[in-house]
Amino acid sequence: MNIAEILSLRFEYEEIVNNFVIPDYRKNGILDNMIWFSKYGNKKNRFRPGYDRAIEIVNKIFESA
Repeated sequence: MNIAEILSLRFEYEEIVNNFVIPDYRKNGILDNMIWFSKYGNKKNRFRPGYDRAIEIVNKIFESA
């Protein structure tokens, strides 16, 4: 995956999780938020619209690294 694809997915992820429950969403870096979200995000967010897509995006980005 090239950098443009990763940045596009990152933008889509940020748009989806904008109203999700993620601690210090604005203070921590996006990578830290993605790691936290992949481990613990299901607890308060799994029923929110876009959750499945957000997890899919995080997994795609981590697989490409």
